[in-house]
Amino acid sequence: MLDKDRLVTGVIIGVALPAALFVMFYLIMENAAPGSMHSAMIEKVILLFIGLNALIMHHFMVRREQDEIGKGILLSTFIGALVYVTYYYTDFI
Repeated sequence: MLDKDRLVTGVIIGVALPAALFVMFYLIMENAAPGSMHSAMIEKVILLFIGLNALIMHHFMVRREQDEIGKGILLSTFIGALVYVTYYYTDFI
C-alpha cells in the first residue's frame, strides 16, 4: 500500500495515525490516572498530534520521495487544523 504514491493513501495516513495515537494516549492516561484528561489537556494533545503530521509528512516527502502521499498528509493536516481552530476558538460550532 505504501509503495504506490497516491493522495488517498496520504489522507488515510494523515487521519488514521494521529487518531489512533490519540486514542491510545487517552486510554493510557485514563487508566493511569482517572479523570486526568480534562478539556484543556485534550485540546493540547490534539494540537500535538496535528503537529505530528508535519513529521510524518517530512518522512514521506523528503526521505521516501513520495510527494502524493505527503500532499495527502498535508491536506488532512490543514483540515484538522481548520476543524481544531473552528471548534476551540470560534462560536461557530
